[in-house]
Amino acid sequence: MISIQCTKKLLKEVGQEHKEAIIPTVPLGCWHANLLILDRRKCVLFTNDQTRYSLLVPGLKKPDFKMLDEVFGQALFTSLLRDGFSQKAIEAVLDEIREIALTTTSNRSVLGTMNDMTNIIKWRVREEGLLNIDIDEMNMKLNRMPHGPLGYRHSLDMVKEVLG
Repeated sequence: MISIQCTKKLLKEVGQEHKEAIIPTVPLGCWHANLLILDRRKCVLFTNDQTRYSLLVPGLKKPDFKMLDEVFGQALFTSLLRDGFSQKAIEAVLDEIREIALTTTSNRSVLGTMNDMTNIIKWRVREEGLLNIDIDEMNMKLNRMPHGPLGYRHSLDMVKEVLG
């Protein structure tokens, strides 16, 4: 089981009861998620606590929030595939995320990293417009940025270490 720790804005949008914080025991087991409004469209930014690996999922509608776990799984699959991970590594990750618990946020460091990424995303959307941006390419760039909490290493490198 993994945990997606949602901000209050996102929990309100999801409209489901959230669970108390859990401590996942699997690699890539704890994620944070935030609701962003970009070009008047609802988007969710997911960020892994340990590696800061991030996924932006744009243009969500009300039904998508009811299936946030499936939306997350599909976005993670697509992102790992585009980043060149082996089928074996992707299948291992997808096995781990079969059960997802939505909880409240608990790590201010991850939220700070997410705020930095949100500023970069908002700047790019302001320059180009959300509909003109290749989201897969933007996710790839987000995961190739150095992050202070990681010792200025890239998220993608950290995921490669975690997955072996």
